[in-house]
Amino acid sequence: MRKNRQWFALLLGLALTAGCTLRQADLTAISTRNVSLAGVDLDSLPRKKVEGKDSAFIFLFIPFGQPHLEDAIDQALDAGDGDLLLDGVVYTKAFWLLFGSQSIEVKGTAVNTRAGRARS
Repeated sequence: MRKNRQWFALLLGLALTAGCTLRQADLTAISTRNVSLAGVDLDSLPRKKVEGKDSAFIFLFIPFGQPHLEDAIDQALDAGDGDLLLDGVVYTKAFWLLFGSQSIEVKGTAVNTRAGRARS
C-alpha cells in the first residue's frame, strides 16, 4: 500500500510540473505602433531590456480566452516607454492537468524612436 502511494505521489508531481515552452521567433525589430526610422540612429538611442506577457486560463481542457501576441508586445513596449523592440524573442508557454494556462511572452530591448528624432 505504501509503495502505491509513493508511485501516485510521483506521478502526481510529474503531472503537475508538465508543461511546454517553445521559442517561436527571433526578430530583429518588432512593434505594434507606427514607427518611422527616417533620420533615426538606433545605435545612439537609450535601451531598456523588457518583457511582456499575455495569458489565458484553461480548466478541464477548455480555454477561457486566447493569448494575443499584440498584447504581449504592447505590454513590453509600455514597460520600456518605447515604440520599437529590438532583438525580440517570442515564446509560447503552456501547462495543464485539470487546470492550467497558455501564454505568449515577448522579450527584447525597447527604444523610443520619437525621442531620437527630437534630438536630431
